[in-house]
Order: sequence, then C-alpha cells, then structure tokens
Amino acid sequence: MGGEFKGQIIVKLKDSIKDVRGLTLEEAVKSSFNESFKFRTGTVYDFSLLAETKEEAQKKVNKIIEELLCNPITEVSEVIWEK
Repeated sequence: MGGEFKGQIIVKLKDSIKDVRGLTLEEAVKSSFNESFKFRTGTVYDFSLLAETKEEAQKKVNKIIEELLCNPITEVSEVIWEK
C-alpha cells in the first residue's frame, strides 16, 4: 500500500567551484541596482513518483541523482520532500 511521493531535487556547484553565472548575476545587480548580493546558481527539479515506502522512494531518487543529475566532482545535491 504505497503512495505518491513528491519533492524537489536541488543541484548546485560545490562552494569550491567558481560559479560564473552567479558572478555575472552579482555584477548585473551591482551595476543596475547599486546593491551587493551574493549568488550561487543551480537547478531545481520537481518530481513525483510512486513507491511503497518513503525509503524506497529515497532510494529511487538517489539513483536518479547519482546516475543522471549530479556530477559529484563539481556538484552537490539536496532533496526536499513535500509534506
């Protein structure tokens, strides 16, 4: 008796990796608005999947992250589950 599990997967560059898009945004905000912001860019994936348990759902999501979405050398990922 499983169910539908929903959430978001967030993938972003590790802090040690230069984020060129983030730096470009910082420069644009400073030049256009005279404000100093720090940006780190990334990608958000909304998902829903069917699984028997949350543990099974987590395993499925982890496999997708590891095999398709995140390069562990340069990126980190986070899963936020919908309640």
